[in-house]
Amino acid sequence: MLITAIRDYLHTIGQASLQDLARHFQVQESAMEQMLAFWLRKGTIRQLTPSQPACNQNKCSDCIACPDGVKKIYQITTSPHTTIPINPINHST
Repeated sequence: MLITAIRDYLHTIGQASLQDLARHFQVQESAMEQMLAFWLRKGTIRQLTPSQPACNQNKCSDCIACPDGVKKIYQITTSPHTTIPINPINHST
């Protein structure tokens, strides 16, 4: 399934721009954004702001320093084998 392949790819490379992800999976950027929204809602990935000097001013809405797809960078937030700690049950109460 493509949506899990996207998550696995981000686990492998750590982070990628919307443009790079769309190119890698050969889909339109608008379709990729919808699939990434699923992982954003689950907290598996997060969207980052590019670190170019022009972008540090948070003027991306009217900036032309970056191509549109590069303005959105996605980073994995969990490891592929995240362990959830479980507290033992104390039966001696």
